[in-house]
Amino acid sequence: MAKSKRRGLSKIQLLSFVVLVLVAVFAFANKVAAQGGGAARTGGGAGAAAKLTPAKPAPADPKADPKHAAAAASAQAAAAPEEHKEEKKEEKVDAEEDTAKQLESAVLVDPAKGGVPIHTEGRYKSPFASPKRPQVQAKVGFLLETVEEFDIKKGAFTAHFFVSLTSDKPMPPIDLRPTNGKLDEKELLADLPTFKMWKMVGTFHIKPDLHAYPFDTQELTIELEDDSNGQDVLRLRTDVEHTSLDSDFSVPGWETAFIRGRILTHFYPDRFENDDLYYSKYVFELGIKRFATSAIFTVFMPALVIVLISLSGLWFPRDELEVRSNATTPMLAAAVLFHFALMQELPATAYLSRADKLMMGVYACLFLHMLSSWIWFTVDEKHIETLFKWAKWVCAPLTFIIMALGILV
Repeated sequence: MAKSKRRGLSKIQLLSFVVLVLVAVFAFANKVAAQGGGAARTGGGAGAAAKLTPAKPAPADPKADPKHAAAAASAQAAAAPEEHKEEKKEEKVDAEEDTAKQLESAVLVDPAKGGVPIHTEGRYKSPFASPKRPQVQAKVGFLLETVEEFDIKKGAFTAHFFVSLTSDKPMPPIDLRPTNGKLDEKELLADLPTFKMWKMVGTFHIKPDLHAYPFDTQELTIELEDDSNGQDVLRLRTDVEHTSLDSDFSVPGWETAFIRGRILTHFYPDRFENDDLYYSKYVFELGIKRFATSAIFTVFMPALVIVLISLSGLWFPRDELEVRSNATTPMLAAAVLFHFALMQELPATAYLSRADKLMMGVYACLFLHMLSSWIWFTVDEKHIETLFKWAKWVCAPLTFIIMALGILV
């Protein structure tokens, strides 16, 4: 009898130990992969951004002095940032000139009282309006080339994309800027009166929606706005036919769900009196969702295995109490480690995700299984056999019901 008891103990302890080690390895591997992947993606992003740099070394003259050739190449490479600075200065000067003209045409209603000047003509009274300039309708085309370094915990990603504006009238000077991130590179490819095009690289931020995690769908948004031209001068329209993804576009670990381009009206809370000028904002949305197979095998399967191993302990009688305890208590540690590994990949939220509800079901089942063993110490020995039978035929159905609620609710 004693030999049989030792064999049962060694088997259940070995199984519990193996599961605990696997969960620990899974948590460690996820953390290492996240750090290594982030470093690798950072390097790739830097290489991609370097493609936009217009600096190209001049052809080397074989008869020339190598020192002079190296100096010339260095000077040419250093000239590229200077060119970008000059372009930014010119854009800033144009914007300042437009703003100055807008303010010059505004008048004070009562010069003695001072205050904010307004426009007495046109639809808008804001001093930044341009009542004498015609309104231009511009269609926005958008091509998303790549998405890199998507970090759901930080809610940030890097995007490479093309933006075009097409109109039937000459457009005013336009300076598109992101409202949910910042641009790292901006290259003007076309600057014609009725057609403008840029290639941009930027880092953008979103608010992840994790209610359905691990079956969640995230919306990666890129918001662009020209805050120097109100809707009285420039009104944007979505060019649906020219809103698309690159031919080989993909986001590692995610499946493309949808793309959408929208035009929103951006109005600020009153910053001053008669602040009634609105601005057109272009919003590109890329929907990506996790692969269902990956979600099942990385989240649901480990949780179910932990519960099933703990459930198997209900079939050990009072004589095998130590074996019964070894089937449940280590699984609680495994569940905590597994839940911790999942949470390391996600930001803190004010709500429960689907994975959180699943883990709450796991904790409830483990507590139920441990309670069925602890209760033996509070009742008379003559009721032990009855409790053993009830524990098997009551706790088992309750376990399946709790897990079903954790998965489906």
